[in-house]
Amino acid sequence: MNLTLEVRPLIVALFSIVLGATGQFLFRLGMIHYGKVTVTGIWRQLGSIILTPAIFLGFVCFGVSAILWLVVISRWELSYAYPLVALGYVMAILYGRFLLHENLSLSKILGSCLILAGISVLGLWG
Repeated sequence: MNLTLEVRPLIVALFSIVLGATGQFLFRLGMIHYGKVTVTGIWRQLGSIILTPAIFLGFVCFGVSAILWLVVISRWELSYAYPLVALGYVMAILYGRFLLHENLSLSKILGSCLILAGISVLGLWG
């Protein structure tokens, strides 16, 4: 008997989105420790930037996120799945506020509420 575990696409999508937002957080954390770079200077420093532990781990998170996202879009229409990625923006704001101690402005709060409302509308009626 061949038993396979089928994970619901929504769980896979949410995990992919969490990993993507976590990757962004790790990129920011890594660059805080690495320091500022310019568009032209980044190419000379790219090797050492990528090897910064937080940034390297951020790329790993992004890679796994992308692989999981392939599972999601193999099962759902892109126009249904992709708006969920906006949850990553909300998560990035929360990472910034609670882990990086960034300011939480009214515009960030309102924008996050609009994102959540939009995702809800698409989920309910999309």
